[in-house]
Amino acid sequence: TIEKYGADSLRYYLLASPVMRGEDIMFSEKSVAEVYRKIVGRLMNVYTFYETYAHELKDEKNFSKSKNILDQWILSRLGELQKEITYGMEKYELDTASRGIEKFIDDLSTWYLRRSRERFKGDNAEDKERALATMRYVIFELSKLMAPFMPFMAEDLYQKVKGMKDKESVHLEDWPADSKINKGLMEKMANTRRLVELALAARAEKGIKVRQPLLLLEVSKEDGEFFEELIRDEVNVKKIVLGVLQKGTVTLDTDITPELKREGQLRELIRNIQDLRKKEKLTPHDAVVLYLSANKEGESLVREFEAQLK
Repeated sequence: TIEKYGADSLRYYLLASPVMRGEDIMFSEKSVAEVYRKIVGRLMNVYTFYETYAHELKDEKNFSKSKNILDQWILSRLGELQKEITYGMEKYELDTASRGIEKFIDDLSTWYLRRSRERFKGDNAEDKERALATMRYVIFELSKLMAPFMPFMAEDLYQKVKGMKDKESVHLEDWPADSKINKGLMEKMANTRRLVELALAARAEKGIKVRQPLLLLEVSKEDGEFFEELIRDEVNVKKIVLGVLQKGTVTLDTDITPELKREGQLRELIRNIQDLRKKEKLTPHDAVVLYLSANKEGESLVREFEAQLK
């Protein structure tokens, strides 16, 4: 099992299990594999993405100046995780202490990084710098929080992002101090993600792919505050309006105009090109020559969006 999934996957599986409270468990290799996939695999993917752009980071402390809501949110989530683990450790409840790590890595990978990708790739140097500094800080602090539970992985990450003045090993570091948690921001982001889930479920029900832009999403006036731009980007709609709907419900305008259809076709084409780049193991810095075969409609689409494709 250790040779297949690593000692840390096995260790975390046992630490988060009922065996920590003296209860019986039926050992499950499938569950160890899931820990490897959801924690080790995801976190290494996050680091690999960061590493692609890390050479552009000039000042590691620039995260503290960021006004970006995603940066502020992930730092608040890191503060929540620190508080949760500290509470569990002080109570000697190691299962309680360890379980939050998986949820945090899920948030880091499937929400923060996915919604920040364009910032890392974009031309806004200041925003890119702060996104990189935030990601580096989160990985660095997360390595300390993971150290008692997944010591080998924590050490590996620490060595990859530590500076010249940092300790020789993560296991020589002090435990991270409490940090400020922006509760208002956390609630607003949670609400945003809930509305995104509802809207994506509505899309799936209608059989409309997320790559196809839609004109309108209507949400209930009763649903509280949310980050409109994040919802528009995630759900791929042009506009969000507040309506007289039952709380916790959304409606989509599913009328696809010729303009929206062409935009959807462009997104589909870009996705296929990106898949080809991935297959060829190209980095974002590798320039390529692209050959396309198309009918008249396809040729018209390529000519119209040539600059964007490039």
